[in-house]
Amino acid sequence: MIVNTRNLPEYKVPKPYERSLKVVLDPRLGNYDKATVLSVTIEPGSTTGLHQHVSDEIIYVISGKGTSVLVDGDNVVESEVGEGYLVLARAGVKHEMRNTGSEPLKLYCVFIPPLPVEGYFAEALRVATKRS
Repeated sequence: MIVNTRNLPEYKVPKPYERSLKVVLDPRLGNYDKATVLSVTIEPGSTTGLHQHVSDEIIYVISGKGTSVLVDGDNVVESEVGEGYLVLARAGVKHEMRNTGSEPLKLYCVFIPPLPVEGYFAEALRVATKRS
């Protein structure tokens, strides 16, 4: 299977967490049953906000620059990231990606196991299921 992510519909998350989400692979789309894959673009000056998932999240930075924050109990790790960096946020670990650059921060995010249908992902999935 080959997916051209440029042609996928996107869900735009409103401010203060302005970013776009494109569902690339997901069991609910019927194109992959082992993970959810999202293409994410975070606008300059924006952030995902601190959050956590019930799935492991692997975040690969395609382009742009930013800051990754991982909070596991009392342990806080804040790191500058850019093209080619990979961040692993294990299930239950609070994390955040901030765009600190002047260009969009482009990411691929892989969730294992697939994400539950809730929050902004539910909206992105709704938009994705309308694609032809």
